[in-house]
Amino acid sequence: MVADNTLSIRDLRAGYASLDILNGVTLDIPQGQFVALMGPNGAGKSTLLKTIFGMTQHKGGNIGWNGGDIAGKTSRHVLGQGISYVPQGRCNFPLMTVQENLEMAAYTIRDAGVKSDRDYVYDLFPALKTRRSTLAGNMSGGEQQLLEVAMAVLQRPKLLLVDEPSVGLSPAAIGVVFKELIRLQKEGLSILLVEQNTRKAMEVADRAVILRLGEVIWDGRPADISHDELGDLFLTGRMRTEHETSRHKETLSV
Repeated sequence: MVADNTLSIRDLRAGYASLDILNGVTLDIPQGQFVALMGPNGAGKSTLLKTIFGMTQHKGGNIGWNGGDIAGKTSRHVLGQGISYVPQGRCNFPLMTVQENLEMAAYTIRDAGVKSDRDYVYDLFPALKTRRSTLAGNMSGGEQQLLEVAMAVLQRPKLLLVDEPSVGLSPAAIGVVFKELIRLQKEGLSILLVEQNTRKAMEVADRAVILRLGEVIWDGRPADISHDELGDLFLTGRMRTEHETSRHKETLSV
Protein backbone atom coordinates (compact mmCIF):
# COMPACT_ATOMS: atom_id res chain seq x y z
CA MET A 1 0.00 0.00 0.00
CA VAL A 2 2.79 2.42 0.95
CA ALA A 3 5.91 3.00 -1.17
CA ASP A 4 9.31 3.80 0.32
CA ASN A 5 9.21 7.51 1.11
CA THR A 6 11.08 9.70 3.57
CA LEU A 7 10.12 13.32 4.18
CA SER A 8 13.36 15.33 4.36
CA ILE A 9 13.02 18.92 5.55
CA ARG A 10 16.11 21.12 5.35
CA ASP A 11 16.49 24.65 6.76
CA LEU A 12 12.79 25.34 6.20
CA ARG A 13 11.68 28.92 6.68
CA ALA A 14 8.05 30.00 6.29
CA GLY A 15 5.33 32.21 7.69
CA TYR A 16 2.51 34.54 6.75
CA ALA A 17 3.24 37.70 4.74
CA SER A 18 5.93 39.59 6.71
CA LEU A 19 5.61 37.34 9.78
CA ASP A 20 8.31 34.65 10.03
CA ILE A 21 7.26 31.56 12.02
CA LEU A 22 9.62 28.76 10.97
CA ASN A 23 13.25 29.75 11.32
CA GLY A 24 15.28 26.93 9.81
CA VAL A 25 13.55 23.63 10.60
CA THR A 26 15.49 20.49 9.68
CA LEU A 27 13.72 17.17 10.16
CA ASP A 28 13.48 13.69 8.61
CA ILE A 29 10.45 11.41 8.83
CA PRO A 30 11.25 7.90 7.52
CA GLN A 31 8.59 5.73 5.98
CA GLY A 32 6.23 4.18 8.52
CA GLN A 33 7.32 6.29 11.49
CA PHE A 34 4.91 7.93 13.95
CA VAL A 35 6.36 11.33 14.94
CA ALA A 36 4.81 13.56 17.62
CA LEU A 37 5.51 17.26 17.06
CA MET A 38 5.25 19.18 20.33
CA GLY A 39 6.12 22.54 21.81
CA PRO A 40 4.64 25.60 23.54
CA ASN A 41 1.95 27.77 21.95
CA GLY A 42 3.37 29.78 19.08
CA ALA A 43 6.26 27.37 18.50
CA GLY A 44 5.30 26.82 14.85
CA LYS A 45 3.87 23.30 15.08
CA SER A 46 0.70 23.87 13.06
CA THR A 47 2.59 26.18 10.73
CA LEU A 48 4.99 23.36 9.91
CA LEU A 49 2.12 21.07 8.91
CA LYS A 50 0.54 23.83 6.85
CA THR A 51 3.86 24.62 5.18
CA ILE A 52 4.36 20.98 4.18
CA PHE A 53 0.84 21.06 2.74
CA GLY A 54 1.42 24.29 0.81
CA MET A 55 -0.72 26.60 2.93
CA THR A 56 1.80 29.23 4.07
CA GLN A 57 4.35 31.51 2.44
CA HIS A 58 7.52 29.55 1.77
CA LYS A 59 10.57 31.71 2.48
CA GLY A 60 13.45 29.30 2.09
CA GLY A 61 14.71 25.76 2.50
CA ASN A 62 13.55 22.47 1.04
CA ILE A 63 10.94 19.77 1.63
CA GLY A 64 12.21 16.65 -0.08
CA TRP A 65 9.55 14.09 -0.94
CA ASN A 66 9.05 11.41 -3.56
CA GLY A 67 12.23 12.35 -5.40
CA GLY A 68 11.47 16.08 -5.63
CA ASP A 69 11.12 19.30 -3.66
CA ILE A 70 7.54 20.17 -2.70
CA ALA A 71 8.38 23.39 -0.80
CA GLY A 72 6.15 26.18 -2.05
CA LYS A 73 3.93 23.86 -4.10
CA THR A 74 0.15 24.10 -3.98
CA SER A 75 -1.92 21.97 -1.62
CA ARG A 76 -3.44 20.17 -4.60
CA HIS A 77 0.03 19.26 -5.86
CA VAL A 78 1.11 18.03 -2.41
CA LEU A 79 -2.08 15.96 -2.06
CA GLY A 80 -1.36 14.40 -5.45
CA GLN A 81 2.08 13.42 -4.21
CA GLY A 82 0.63 11.29 -1.43
CA ILE A 83 0.42 13.63 1.58
CA SER A 84 -2.93 14.18 3.33
CA TYR A 85 -3.74 16.73 6.01
CA VAL A 86 -6.29 16.61 8.85
CA PRO A 87 -6.49 20.19 10.20
CA GLN A 88 -7.37 21.18 13.74
CA GLY A 89 -11.10 21.48 14.48
CA ARG A 90 -14.01 20.09 12.54
CA CYS A 91 -13.33 19.90 8.80
CA ASN A 92 -16.13 17.74 7.45
CA PHE A 93 -19.37 18.66 5.66
CA PRO A 94 -21.86 18.64 8.57
CA LEU A 95 -25.00 18.68 6.41
CA MET A 96 -23.84 15.69 4.38
CA THR A 97 -23.92 12.04 5.42
CA VAL A 98 -20.85 10.01 6.27
CA GLN A 99 -21.09 8.36 2.85
CA GLU A 100 -21.32 11.72 1.07
CA ASN A 101 -18.36 13.06 3.03
CA LEU A 102 -16.25 10.12 1.91
CA GLU A 103 -17.37 10.64 -1.68
CA MET A 104 -16.30 14.29 -1.43
CA ALA A 105 -12.94 13.24 -0.02
CA ALA A 106 -12.28 11.12 -3.10
CA TYR A 107 -13.14 13.86 -5.62
CA THR A 108 -9.56 14.02 -6.92
CA ILE A 109 -9.41 10.27 -7.61
CA ARG A 110 -10.61 9.39 -11.08
CA ASP A 111 -9.91 5.65 -11.41
CA ALA A 112 -12.22 2.70 -10.86
CA GLY A 113 -10.71 1.82 -7.51
CA VAL A 114 -12.62 4.44 -5.52
CA LYS A 115 -15.39 2.08 -4.43
CA SER A 116 -12.94 -0.55 -3.18
CA ASP A 117 -11.00 2.20 -1.40
CA ARG A 118 -14.20 3.31 0.33
CA ASP A 119 -14.95 -0.29 1.34
CA TYR A 120 -11.42 -0.52 2.70
CA VAL A 121 -11.98 2.64 4.78
CA TYR A 122 -15.23 1.23 6.14
CA ASP A 123 -13.33 -1.93 7.11
CA LEU A 124 -10.73 0.25 8.86
CA PHE A 125 -13.39 2.27 10.67
CA PRO A 126 -16.40 -0.04 11.25
CA ALA A 127 -18.01 2.60 13.50
CA LEU A 128 -18.40 4.79 10.42
CA LYS A 129 -19.92 1.99 8.39
CA THR A 130 -22.82 1.72 10.83
CA ARG A 131 -23.29 5.50 10.58
CA ARG A 132 -22.92 5.83 6.82
CA SER A 133 -26.38 7.42 6.40
CA THR A 134 -26.00 9.78 9.38
CA LEU A 135 -25.36 13.48 8.88
CA ALA A 136 -21.78 14.22 9.97
CA GLY A 137 -22.95 17.16 12.07
CA ASN A 138 -25.18 14.87 14.12
CA MET A 139 -22.30 12.65 15.25
CA SER A 140 -20.20 13.00 18.37
CA GLY A 141 -16.90 14.86 18.30
CA GLY A 142 -14.95 11.62 18.38
CA GLU A 143 -16.94 10.14 15.51
CA GLN A 144 -16.43 13.29 13.47
CA GLN A 145 -12.69 13.16 14.11
CA LEU A 146 -12.62 9.54 12.91
CA LEU A 147 -14.55 10.60 9.81
CA GLU A 148 -12.00 13.31 9.07
CA VAL A 149 -9.13 10.85 9.42
CA ALA A 150 -11.03 8.42 7.17
CA MET A 151 -11.52 11.17 4.58
CA ALA A 152 -7.78 11.78 4.58
CA VAL A 153 -7.01 8.06 4.29
CA LEU A 154 -9.35 7.80 1.30
CA GLN A 155 -7.00 10.15 -0.55
CA ARG A 156 -4.42 7.31 -0.57
CA PRO A 157 -1.69 9.04 1.42
CA LYS A 158 1.79 7.79 2.18
CA LEU A 159 2.16 10.48 4.87
CA LEU A 160 -0.65 11.72 7.11
CA LEU A 161 -0.39 15.15 8.77
CA VAL A 162 -2.72 15.40 11.81
CA ASP A 163 -3.18 18.62 13.78
CA GLU A 164 -4.48 18.44 17.38
CA PRO A 165 -6.95 15.55 16.98
CA SER A 166 -7.80 15.49 20.70
CA VAL A 167 -9.16 19.06 20.89
CA GLY A 168 -12.66 19.09 22.39
CA LEU A 169 -12.89 15.30 22.76
CA SER A 170 -13.69 13.23 25.82
CA PRO A 171 -10.95 10.95 27.20
CA ALA A 172 -12.78 7.93 25.75
CA ALA A 173 -13.01 9.50 22.30
CA ILE A 174 -9.33 10.49 22.43
CA GLY A 175 -8.46 6.87 23.14
CA VAL A 176 -10.45 5.68 20.12
CA VAL A 177 -8.87 8.23 17.76
CA PHE A 178 -5.34 7.41 18.86
CA LYS A 179 -6.03 3.68 18.61
CA GLU A 180 -7.01 4.16 14.97
CA LEU A 181 -3.94 6.29 14.25
CA ILE A 182 -1.72 3.54 15.68
CA ARG A 183 -3.48 0.97 13.50
CA LEU A 184 -2.88 3.10 10.39
CA GLN A 185 0.79 3.42 11.23
CA LYS A 186 1.10 -0.34 11.67
CA GLU A 187 -0.20 -0.70 8.11
CA GLY A 188 2.79 1.33 6.90
CA LEU A 189 1.46 4.89 6.91
CA SER A 190 3.83 7.62 8.12
CA ILE A 191 2.23 10.04 10.60
CA LEU A 192 3.31 13.52 11.70
CA LEU A 193 1.10 14.49 14.63
CA VAL A 194 0.75 17.83 16.40
CA GLU A 195 -0.80 17.20 19.82
CA GLN A 196 -1.43 19.26 22.96
CA ASN A 197 -1.90 16.13 25.07
CA THR A 198 1.82 15.43 25.48
CA ARG A 199 1.40 12.35 27.65
CA LYS A 200 -0.84 10.67 25.09
CA ALA A 201 1.36 11.72 22.18
CA MET A 202 4.47 10.31 23.85
CA GLU A 203 2.65 7.05 24.59
CA VAL A 204 1.94 6.36 20.93
CA ALA A 205 4.80 7.98 18.99
CA ASP A 206 8.06 6.36 17.89
CA ARG A 207 9.74 9.74 18.09
CA ALA A 208 9.16 13.13 19.70
CA VAL A 209 10.25 16.38 18.08
CA ILE A 210 10.06 19.60 20.09
CA LEU A 211 9.77 22.98 18.41
CA ARG A 212 10.38 26.31 20.09
CA LEU A 213 10.37 29.70 18.36
CA GLY A 214 10.24 28.00 14.97
CA GLU A 215 13.25 25.74 15.49
CA VAL A 216 13.79 22.10 16.46
CA ILE A 217 15.33 22.05 19.94
CA TRP A 218 15.00 18.32 20.74
CA ASP A 219 14.53 15.18 18.65
CA GLY A 220 14.56 11.67 20.08
CA ARG A 221 12.67 8.75 21.53
CA PRO A 222 9.89 9.60 24.00
CA ALA A 223 11.48 7.17 26.47
CA ASP A 224 14.59 9.36 26.54
CA ILE A 225 12.91 12.45 28.00
CA SER A 226 10.89 12.89 31.19
CA HIS A 227 7.83 15.09 31.48
CA ASP A 228 9.79 17.42 33.78
CA GLU A 229 12.48 17.77 31.11
CA LEU A 230 9.80 18.28 28.50
CA GLY A 231 8.35 21.12 30.59
CA ASP A 232 11.78 22.72 30.90
CA LEU A 233 12.19 22.67 27.13
CA PHE A 234 8.75 24.19 26.62
CA LEU A 235 9.44 27.02 29.07
CA THR A 236 13.11 27.80 28.60
CA GLY A 237 14.33 25.95 25.53
CA ARG A 238 16.83 23.92 27.58
CA MET A 239 16.89 21.25 30.26
CA ARG A 240 17.95 22.00 33.82
CA THR A 241 21.44 20.99 34.87
CA GLU A 242 21.85 18.48 37.71
CA HIS A 243 22.75 21.38 40.03
CA GLU A 244 19.65 23.37 39.03
CA THR A 245 17.44 20.32 39.59
CA SER A 246 18.92 19.82 43.06
CA ARG A 247 18.36 23.49 43.96
CA HIS A 248 14.76 23.28 42.68
CA LYS A 249 14.06 20.26 44.92
CA GLU A 250 15.57 22.05 47.90
CA THR A 251 13.32 25.06 47.26
CA LEU A 252 10.22 22.86 47.10
CA SER A 253 11.10 21.18 50.40
CA VAL A 254 11.40 24.47 52.31
